[in-house]
Amino acid sequence: MDYISSLSWWDKSPFALLWSLLLSSSLLKLGIGKSVVKESVLIMPNFGVQLETHYRSGRISRHFVPVSKILKPLLLEHVSPVTCYWVLSLILLKEEELTPVFKELHLPLKMLVPIWKALCGSGSGDNVFSLHSTVEDHEQSV
Repeated sequence: MDYISSLSWWDKSPFALLWSLLLSSSLLKLGIGKSVVKESVLIMPNFGVQLETHYRSGRISRHFVPVSKILKPLLLEHVSPVTCYWVLSLILLKEEELTPVFKELHLPLKMLVPIWKALCGSGSGDNVFSLHSTVEDHEQSV
């Protein structure tokens, strides 16, 4: 018996190959989708705010925003038909878009309010306020 004639229709179909590639790539993306391991904000009164994101790949992204550039911190509620979450953002001088403090993680309101209050008073004071949020912290609070 010939090898090609012994294959089923599933093995012969180019659509089956395409379907299996799409399915495996989407499953892989779901597994790697949460590539952010940790996000943190370091508030240094009279200096500024450092935003830091740690990725699973080992890459670290740091962004410093001087206090003179921060116009106002905002605590916004995002509502969609599927979910509702709070986002902490900064209005920056000469910037058209809001700058989110936590880009990937959607933290509960009880964690965002102290950070928002510290950002509102970051122009004065002697304390350094720091919060590190990891994926595990977020999953435990939900």
